[in-house]
Amino acid sequence: VFGTAKISNPHQRSVRKLLLAAPKGQRVVDWYPPVLNHNFGGIYEDPFYMRRQDQLERLRRRGKGPPKKGQGKRAKTKKTKK
Repeated sequence: VFGTAKISNPHQRSVRKLLLAAPKGQRVVDWYPPVLNHNFGGIYEDPFYMRRQDQLERLRRRGKGPPKKGQGKRAKTKKTKK
């Protein structure tokens, strides 16, 4: 009865084998190096992130930075319609 059912795809792995296999999650996590954030304890500074922050600061000083949350184009059009 068990394991004798005809499988539509002979190359498909059975669910029983999938459930019995040891989980690979922690091994996969251990394989990759830890992710360094933009400023990792003062040791690593991401040059692309730092350049973007400088550029945003310059734009904000000129009044051309991104709008604050809830003050974008869509919010302005809704205010004028009412």
